[in-house]
Amino acid sequence: MKKPQLIPHMPAVCDHVVRRRRSARARRVVASCAAALLLFSLVTTPADVFAQHKFSKTYPARRNVRLQLNNRSGEIDVVGWGRDEIKITADMEAPSARFTPVLKEDGLWIDVMNDTRGKEDVGDVNFRIQVPYGSTVDLETKRGNITVHNVQGAMVRAVVTTEGDINLTGIRASRVMASNISGNIFFDADLMRGGMYELRSTQGDINLRINAGSGFSLTATAPRTRNINLGEFAGKGSWDFQSNNRRVTGKVGDGSATLNTTNQRGSIVFVSR
Repeated sequence: MKKPQLIPHMPAVCDHVVRRRRSARARRVVASCAAALLLFSLVTTPADVFAQHKFSKTYPARRNVRLQLNNRSGEIDVVGWGRDEIKITADMEAPSARFTPVLKEDGLWIDVMNDTRGKEDVGDVNFRIQVPYGSTVDLETKRGNITVHNVQGAMVRAVVTTEGDINLTGIRASRVMASNISGNIFFDADLMRGGMYELRSTQGDINLRINAGSGFSLTATAPRTRNINLGEFAGKGSWDFQSNNRRVTGKVGDGSATLNTTNQRGSIVFVSR
């Protein structure tokens, strides 16, 4: 009778089987990790790969230069500085808009609306622009906030055709126009002799901070809310309150500057400085 044959080197065989099983398990673990990493990369790709594109360029400029910007959507921040240059920095959210600044003899023109005409799927363009103190600034956007600080040129115009706040601070211009549909307007300025200032909103609050010694003729209208607060100027001028405070007219000092402000569904508040 034959004796049963023993499998030679049984411990070695067992170790080999275990190693193979471990190797297979390791491969499965690696495959699972790879799949998880792929899924994670797909989820995070929009934030990483499609991050904001940036535009930055500096243009030579005269002291009394004109900046004209017509944006589609996004923030606009314009600041006066002591250089004869215009520096543009823009962060473009995906899908990135394309625009080409045009340097002309009298200033710099940027027209995002025209450069993206026919393209509906375009991300916000957020501008920060530094201009010579004496610049004329003409800004318009369909949606987004507009801020202008420390500009002393002939004119400041800031228009938001739908929704966005407007903040004008440190302004010394002989003509200022600001208007929006929905959003607040803050106006902090020195009123110049013979200057013309017009602030209009449909829904939001209009706050004006004006030098206490300014002379101006005022027409303020708030037809829905009747919320017109002259603050300290109430005791400094001669006023005519019409239609239960829907409209206030009058003047302070010599009345040399003309100030018109209208707010359909919000307040108009004056503060002296």
